[in-house]
Amino acid sequence: MKRFIYSLFPGSQPDKITASLLFSCFFVGIAGAFTAPTMSLFISEEVGARPFLIGVFFMVMTISGVVISQVIGWWSDHGIDRKRLILVCNLMGAIGFIIFAFNRNYWVLLVCSAIFISTTSASVPQIFALAREILDRSTKPSEKFSAVLRAQISLGWVIGPPIAFFIATGFGFTHLFLLAAVMFFLLCFITHRTLPSIEPTPKNPVEIEDSLWKDKNIILLSISFVFMYCSNNMYLISMPLYITNDLNMDSSVAGLMMGAAAFIEIPIMLLCGSYATRFGKKRMIMASIIAGMLFYVGIIINTSLIGFIALQALNGVFIGVTAALGISFFQDLKPKKMGQVTTLYSNAIKTGGAFAGSIAEYFGFHAVFIVSGIMSVVAKSSKKTNLSRDYRLFMQTRIHQF
Repeated sequence: MKRFIYSLFPGSQPDKITASLLFSCFFVGIAGAFTAPTMSLFISEEVGARPFLIGVFFMVMTISGVVISQVIGWWSDHGIDRKRLILVCNLMGAIGFIIFAFNRNYWVLLVCSAIFISTTSASVPQIFALAREILDRSTKPSEKFSAVLRAQISLGWVIGPPIAFFIATGFGFTHLFLLAAVMFFLLCFITHRTLPSIEPTPKNPVEIEDSLWKDKNIILLSISFVFMYCSNNMYLISMPLYITNDLNMDSSVAGLMMGAAAFIEIPIMLLCGSYATRFGKKRMIMASIIAGMLFYVGIIINTSLIGFIALQALNGVFIGVTAALGISFFQDLKPKKMGQVTTLYSNAIKTGGAFAGSIAEYFGFHAVFIVSGIMSVVAKSSKKTNLSRDYRLFMQTRIHQF
């Protein structure tokens, strides 16, 4: 077991930098899992906002998060130190949640979420971009460690929501948001003390690229991830109501299903790095989309508890593989725009989630899963990307430099 765990780290052993990256991803995951599941409850009960205003709140937060994080990604690729950007993002999160802890005015919180909380969302893609750049410059493979980093966020989401609801109901939202702020202050300290500053690589003719938005492969890959995670989020939104209203099962069944999926995702993420070098990232992601298609078909035709739990193996493969290898697949296509392309991966997932909320309102529970299956098919047909030939030349140049 020790040998397997060490094999996941660059150089086959943990060091200060890799430990810091793991710590950062884990605590960002927990901080997000503390606040995201309870946010609608907070806006509804503590702030007293109407359902329409709750929808506006999440729409503004999503749109501003996509725009701000993409701008920060552009800055990071044009010479601004990623470490400094990560530090600013974490500091904005701390400030934002302090405001949430002591304020109950809807419009103040809306502006706060659009500025502070949205900026915080850019820290994760910057952490992954920094990790990839560190590994590329040391000529070490990145697939295994990227999967480990992504697993830390999933682990945070396994343990975060139960703790969050316990604190919110037992001690109140003020304590919950203050704890989230403390986590972000702690992340600021860790970032400042342990993460390295990477000097930008001097430009040369080999590294001149077209715009990110002119690359057909990137656009198709982004569209496929929008559809994939739109289908997944529609499932997450509709499944608890489908279980209780249509099938007359206990609401705890939905919790068991989601917990089982999260339990399966983590080991799959950890194994993805090893198998990606053997089978290829594109082939594994395609196989995971097929697993997702079969999962939604199973959800449509199944009515038993055992069947729902067993189907989570397919769901775990779908989410585990796409989450673990999706980031590095995006990065491989545009290695010289690491910050922008990593942020684009994150924003594709956010956009899919935003679409899911609006689509789920207009379909019945059963129909949602049919739509999810169709979107998985569209995602599979859209994923016809090939790694850029420039990537091999780029990596040869980096290896020569170091």
